[in-house]
Parts: sequence; structure tokens; C-alpha cells
Amino acid sequence: MDQVKIGLFIQQMRRDAGMTQKELAEQLQISDKTVSKWETGKGVPDVESLNPLCQIFSISVNELLSGEKISPGEYNIKAENNILSLLEENIAVRKRSVVSIVIGTILLLAGVMMFFGFTSSKLIWYLDLPSLLMPGCLCSAVVLLSGKRTAGEVIRLLRKIVLPVGFIYGAGAMICIMAMLDDMSTIGPNLAIAVLTILYAMVAYVVLVVLEERRK
Repeated sequence: MDQVKIGLFIQQMRRDAGMTQKELAEQLQISDKTVSKWETGKGVPDVESLNPLCQIFSISVNELLSGEKISPGEYNIKAENNILSLLEENIAVRKRSVVSIVIGTILLLAGVMMFFGFTSSKLIWYLDLPSLLMPGCLCSAVVLLSGKRTAGEVIRLLRKIVLPVGFIYGAGAMICIMAMLDDMSTIGPNLAIAVLTILYAMVAYVVLVVLEERRK
């Protein structure tokens, strides 16, 4: 599919209907930024928006995906071309999904191994970079394995999981420290380092909330 052509078609249909981007967005219950992305060819309407958008403009889904009005004689040909384009994109998405699953699985294993590797040695005392990398690996793995691809979907997913991941890693590190600690005089610095994971998670959560709000 030609995203730029579809975007220009949506823009023209909106203008013909005498609507602003904000008015169209309100009818579709989305943000005007999303409509702007469609019209500039940076994205296409998702499945949930296709039918409502077509109903507003009194066009068919086939015409929307073709980026133009279709005469009765061309309708079947355009429909076949759109189906082929969708199949090709689906194959490409499936290939990317396989790669994402492989990478996600590797990152997940790496995160688990790093956690147990660092918590089983005195390197936990210097858990600065590891406290950032370990939950980072796990969050990346979850995103890749989830199948989320758009920036909005990834941000929403990360916002939901970053705090639980941070608290789980932080709590796990604290338990391991308490179990292996020989000198009680060092408990303060050790626990302070373990808390870094939770702190990083909280900071990441705030950043993700801000990013999500800015995309609305």
C-alpha cells in the first residue's frame, strides 16, 4: 500500500467534507496527531478506525486502501491488488515477528543469567550498571515477544511493566543480599545499591507517562 497516497486521499476527503483534523479525530475518538500522521503518510488507519473512517466519508475500505475513488469497472482489480499488498505486508510482519521472538528470548535469558550471576557474587555491591541493564533486558524481551510494533503500543506496554519489573528485581536483589551478607556493617550500602533498580524503574515510568501524554 502507498501510505503517502492514502494520506493525501484522507486529507482530500476531509477537506471536501469541510472538517478539520481535530473534528475528524473527535468523531473517531483518536488524537488529531494521529490524523496528521495519516495525512502525511507516516502511518495508516488501524483496523478499528477503517470502518468508521469510511462511513464518515461514504467510501469503501477498498477505496480507502487504494487512496482514490474507484469506478465499478476497476473495483475488482483494485481489490485484488489491495489483498496482495496486505498479504505481502503480513508475510513481512511475520518474518519480523520471528526475529523479534528470537532476540527477545535471548534478551530474556541474558537478563535472568545476569541477575543470578551478579546476585551470586560480591559484584552486587557495585550494582550500578547491572541494576539498569538487567531490568532493561527483561523489558526489551517482553516488548519483542509481545508483538507490539508501533511507538505508541511499545510506550504503553513499557509503562505498564516497567514498575513491576523494577520492584521484582529490586526485591530479589535485596533478598539475595540479606541471604549472603556476612558483615552487617555493610548492609546499608548494599541495600542502597539494590534500591537503584527501583529508582531507575520509577524514573523510566515518569518518562514513559510524559511520552504517552505527548502522543495523545
